[in-house]
Parts: sequence; structure tokens; C-alpha cells
Amino acid sequence: MPQNDKNNEEEAALRKLLATLDVQRKAMENEADGIYLELTSPPNEGVEPMGVDTPLVDQGGYPRNDIDVYRARTLRNRFRVLQTDHKEIVEKIEGLLVQLASLKDPSKTQAEAEERARRLAPKPKPKYDALTGKWVVMNWDGSVAGVDGGEQINFRDLTREVSGITDPTVGSDTNTDRSSTRTASLHDMTLDSDGLRHLSMVEERSRRPFARVDAVAADSPAKDAGLREEDLIVRFGHLHADNHDRLRAIAALVPEVAGEGGEITIDIVRRPANYQQCADLTSVEEEQGASNVTVAASEQDYDDSTKWERVTLSLRPRPFSGRGLIGAHVVPFNS
Repeated sequence: MPQNDKNNEEEAALRKLLATLDVQRKAMENEADGIYLELTSPPNEGVEPMGVDTPLVDQGGYPRNDIDVYRARTLRNRFRVLQTDHKEIVEKIEGLLVQLASLKDPSKTQAEAEERARRLAPKPKPKYDALTGKWVVMNWDGSVAGVDGGEQINFRDLTREVSGITDPTVGSDTNTDRSSTRTASLHDMTLDSDGLRHLSMVEERSRRPFARVDAVAADSPAKDAGLREEDLIVRFGHLHADNHDRLRAIAALVPEVAGEGGEITIDIVRRPANYQQCADLTSVEEEQGASNVTVAASEQDYDDSTKWERVTLSLRPRPFSGRGLIGAHVVPFNS
């Protein structure tokens, strides 16, 4: 691949990553501004603000009774976390900007790559310099280290080598390409009944919900998209029940799309407005701090329009006054 094409690809990847990180930075700043405003604003007239670092006890040493002390502690802790995360992401952005600047000067980038390769290349064994009577070693640029004026001497021009101690071939251009090439051939495959059954099961699983919307913040992108509490997510962009990686893939996809200013198509199922759900149809389990809801077997026919409604939404993740980029809390769902 030509060097210019390679640089263009690296530059495009860096710009995409920078856009993603910048969206995360803005989201952190918006959330931190909201927390700071709440901590520094009086909750009521004549009441002192909760404060960012002021004491939460009165003069007698008792917790203040004019504020929500638990919320104050929660907000302060979140504010400190945001400060730390913001510092880290800013440093990462600055480092990527330096890389981006270096890519804009191809000649400089190539020279740096060549120098780095020479520095990392195996060095030959020391040689004895008869003129100075010293054993010397080679610098990364081929000059001699260990003697005065060695930067003007070519290490490979030293004539005397001691048999059995130094090897004149070490350091020469004797590297051979040891890379092995693996070839693969495609064979025609025929699917038997078991194979077709397996494909049918995979397709069915990809149409089943894998996540549940536990909460939706007001004035958030999720609210604007029409997402509601208790909605069951069937597809989130290209993600479905078989590839969401315990919802971690959603967390990775959202900032990437937000950095591009794009949208995510979400397929959900929800109860119709006229549906009356019995109280014993769902059971809730607490597992690792997240709610895993299991729907009764009789209710798992998500294609039954009398029990479930399929809806497709378009979500545009972005920073807003709340936490995150979508404003919805999503938990695993086991059907």
C-alpha cells in the first residue's frame, strides 16, 4: 500500500477517534456543570447551598437538617470522578492531536519511522578498535560509541575483529523474510436439516429482546426519540441478542455514533396501550446490581400483536444536561 494512502487511512481513523472522545468530553463537561450548579445554588430561600467541599455538619457536629446530605455526598463524589475522567480524556485528545499533526508531514513521519526501526533493530556485538585500544559498540545511526569522535566513525569500517568474540556477520543485512503465507480455499457446503434448524434458531434469537429500558431522563435524546420505560430492545443499530457482549457493545457504539453526529436505529417491542398485564407475568431477579427481567413463557410470543407492539425508533446520541449521551438506563433482559 502506498505511504500516502496509509497516512490517509490513519488520519481518518484518528479524526474519527478524536470526534468520539470530544463528544465524551462535552458530555462530561455538561454533567459536571449541572452538578456544580446544583451544589452551589441554595435549595431554598435563606438556605445555604450544599457546597462542593463545605462541611455537611452543623456547628454541633450533627448532619445538616436543611439539605439532603446523602444527595450532597453522591453529587460531590460524582463531580470528583468527572474531574478525573475529564483530565484523562483531555490528555488522550492532546496526544492524538500530536499524532495527527505528525501525519500531515509525510516526510517527517517516514524519517521518524526509519529512525525508530533502526533504534529497535538488533545491534552487532562490540568490536575492538585498534587505533584507540578500546572495545566499542555501534550507535543506532551506525556511528561508534565509547570513543572520542566516534560520531564521525562508521562502526562497520572498523577492521580488527577477534575470532570467537565478535562476529563480522552480526548486524549485516542478513535478515530473511520468515513470514509464512497461509492460504484458504472455500468449499461448497450443503446444509442438512440440522444446519437449517440451527440457522433458524440463530435468526429467531436475533429477533428476541436482549435489553430493557429501566429509566428515561427528561429532555434527553432517548426521550426525544420516543423511548419509554419498560421498552424491550430487540436491535440497537447492528447489535442484537447474539453480539451485544453483555451490553458493552452498546456502550462502545453510542459515543462513536455521537462523534459522527449520526443516528442509531432501535427496534423495540412494548405492550400495546390497551393491554392489561397481570401482576404475575413478570419476575425480577437482582444479579450483580442489575435487574434481569424474565417474561413468563406464555408471554414470549413477541410477534403476537395482541400482546406486543413492534416499534422502530431513531436515536441521535448527543451531550445534554444529564448523564451520558442518550439519557436512558438500560439493563440486561432474559427472555
